[in-house]
Amino acid sequence: FGLACGQAMSFCIPTEYMMHVERKECAYCLTINTTVCAGYCMTRDVNGKLFLPKYALSQDVCTYRDFMYKTAEIPGCPRHVTP
Repeated sequence: FGLACGQAMSFCIPTEYMMHVERKECAYCLTINTTVCAGYCMTRDVNGKLFLPKYALSQDVCTYRDFMYKTAEIPGCPRHVTP
């Protein structure tokens, strides 16, 4: 019962996440606040798996509805280092 209830209660939701970015050549460590997907969403992977039934290929993964790329520069880097 606990295992079944645990699977049913694991929702795929956006969660706040703090990421730390650093380079040993730079003077600072940059902290980036972002949102990541956490939890489980049902999906199926059927590529190249001809001998297994579809239910055996189900896996719990977290998927994003949309995303965006942003560039951040680490302060305090020497001129020869890409920040």
